[in-house]
Amino acid sequence: MNLTTRGRPKPRSRSFAAACVALVALGSALAPAASAAKPSLDRPTAQRLAVVIQQELRRQALPGAIVGVKRDGRAPWIVARGLANLQTRRPMRTDEHVRIGSVTKAFVTTLLLRLAQEGRLSLSEPISRYVPGIPSGETISLRQLANMTSGIADNFANPDFSIEYLTGETFTPEHLVELGIALPPLFAPGSAWSYSNTNTILLGLVIQQVAGQPLAQALKGGVFRPLGLRGTSLPSFRTLPKPYASGYTYQTLNGRLGDATFNTPTSTWAAGGIVSTVPDLLRAARLFGTGQPLLSPATQRVREQWVKFPPNSKLQRYGIGVFDFNGWIGHNGGIPGYTAIAWYLPQRHLSLVVSVNSDIHVGPSLPNYAYEPASEIAHDLTKILSPNHVAPLAVKVRGSRVTAVD
Repeated sequence: MNLTTRGRPKPRSRSFAAACVALVALGSALAPAASAAKPSLDRPTAQRLAVVIQQELRRQALPGAIVGVKRDGRAPWIVARGLANLQTRRPMRTDEHVRIGSVTKAFVTTLLLRLAQEGRLSLSEPISRYVPGIPSGETISLRQLANMTSGIADNFANPDFSIEYLTGETFTPEHLVELGIALPPLFAPGSAWSYSNTNTILLGLVIQQVAGQPLAQALKGGVFRPLGLRGTSLPSFRTLPKPYASGYTYQTLNGRLGDATFNTPTSTWAAGGIVSTVPDLLRAARLFGTGQPLLSPATQRVREQWVKFPPNSKLQRYGIGVFDFNGWIGHNGGIPGYTAIAWYLPQRHLSLVVSVNSDIHVGPSLPNYAYEPASEIAHDLTKILSPNHVAPLAVKVRGSRVTAVD
């Protein structure tokens, strides 16, 4: 989520930059390897990745990062670098709780697909069956909401949302939807692709109706608990479980560096409200990329019916709540104070997770693309991990005509 127009970065404070440049020598920690399991990375590769992480922390003046890599059946490699808190200068740990932004969408759509798999809903149903008052609601299907072809505008693009977020308002899902549909539709349903958080908020409302319980509880019972994700939740309160990494942003009322750790999670809900850990996300990444163990092969094939849109058809495609970034399947996430990615490369049976406690982009940017520190680090890491499947540096978020759905 970005509350301001993407483009040239705001000036960063000298004290923040100084603190971050020094952090690369701090806070290194490797997660304990599973007993008797072969490591996911050999030592030379692990060392190369560690160097890249340190270089990116210095280049972007980031407070800290946690990176995890896991090959199926092997012990995960997890490393923490930098600082979890700039004020206390506490080093980052590998088990920090962090906000994961739009990686939430991959979890929510996994639950949607489970309900479809059980015959409790159909992706072809119109949203009007569940939520009245949506423009073109009789022709917008749940599938189009899930693959971002509905044409409904992004509620985050509404100026009223930015004001309410920055002044600490509490949001209801219904109000988030109202902020989205108050804007004109972007295009006729199914004719184009544009990333919209309103779509996933609507899916959260659908899931609550079908499951008969709050979304947080439905996710816990339908996804988190079956995967053994003990550090993952969809909270409605501002605090995070300990230990947690504080998140830093320039998306503040005065445009100065601020701490967004306890900003209201109700502003994103089904579109970006989940709190998790890198060890948990490594387990989830394999689910996103294979469906296992919660989705059948047939359901996963439905998830991977990719929307193709120029000019990035190979580098970026979108399915049911997941991207395909040149072979890496999963989702990225950006929210004030935090960015994250959780991806899986089926060809290598490899999971990759990056979490950064900052959303501050350094360098030039193009319109209609999201530039997030976690995705930028992941781009460099995939050059080492998968030279034939290098993930894009930035994510296209709007302005694409649909050419096909495979």
